[in-house]
Amino acid sequence: MTAPGGLPTEYGPLVGELGRRAIERRQPVNGTFELTERCNLNCTMCYVRQPAGHAALRAGELSPRAWLELTLQAMENGMVFLLLTGGEVFLRPDFFEIYTPLTRLGLLLTLFTNGTLITDAIARRLAEAPPSRTEITLYGATAATYEAVTGVPGSFGRCLAGIEALRKYRVPLGLKSTLTTRNVGELEAMRKMAAAWDLPFSAAWLLTKRRDQAPCGVAGCRMSAAQCVELEATDRASASEWRERALRGAPSENEKNFYCAAGKAAFVVNSRGEMSPCLDLIQPAARPLESGFREAWQEVQAFVDSAPPLAPLCRACEVRDYCPRCPAFSVLETGSLSEPVPYLCEIAHARKERYGPHSE
Repeated sequence: MTAPGGLPTEYGPLVGELGRRAIERRQPVNGTFELTERCNLNCTMCYVRQPAGHAALRAGELSPRAWLELTLQAMENGMVFLLLTGGEVFLRPDFFEIYTPLTRLGLLLTLFTNGTLITDAIARRLAEAPPSRTEITLYGATAATYEAVTGVPGSFGRCLAGIEALRKYRVPLGLKSTLTTRNVGELEAMRKMAAAWDLPFSAAWLLTKRRDQAPCGVAGCRMSAAQCVELEATDRASASEWRERALRGAPSENEKNFYCAAGKAAFVVNSRGEMSPCLDLIQPAARPLESGFREAWQEVQAFVDSAPPLAPLCRACEVRDYCPRCPAFSVLETGSLSEPVPYLCEIAHARKERYGPHSE
């Protein structure tokens, strides 16, 4: 069914259509505010994590008033969806000074958290003006595995307590997991935990390096390409999508380097007030609170539009339609916006082998 203007009436298709139209119009409909880079967990594979007690970072984080001003300017330019994320957002003692005014503006708010700092009082306060969705990341189904990933004793129990508190007050909630070599063996157990709570669950396993280029252990956390594609096949929606693409001979849609909504309908502002196309990119670090939102958004668009074309090797690649490479991943792995990423090349080949025309 469609509504006046040709818009779908079901939520999922409606959001998709709004996103498509926003890209055409270059409307910044999707915003992400990274309230802090600091986190109380110590996950080896994290692309952004900084110590919870990092005083200099804390001092440089935008104030609640600045976040509100930024929100109002973004809404004037067309923002409808807003994600609040970190680091860990509840490390900020002034979180509700940021959050509460935003709930009065008519935005569709999403909140990402690890759940370990959510108390009964915090859950009750969230329930007074709940976000459209809250997402908590599970790092394992047992304390031993969860805490092997997070590096913090007692964090598993605190995460479960946070989940229970949100459920108690009926705050909209979904669970997800970042899969690594340490916790992938508990994927099915995590799915069962979510089912027992009657909560939606999703998992991701494409791990990126740190965006600040600091040393990290992500290489040791990543699964092989074959393991990634095998996991993908356990997700019915993902597997069906790849089979359908193979059957219809999916065209290479990503003629431009930036082929997603980043810098076209989506933007990120980090804790210091710098705007970029996505969470994995620190460029161009536009300053909307200094230049004004519109000028900063134009700077981000210009960065995306001026990106170099795909490397010749990528353009000529026979498995290009199966490849998850994007400019951000290329920057983190190669220092370039356009070069191939060997790890992702392996995944693309594994996908074609599994889903391609001659795979059965």
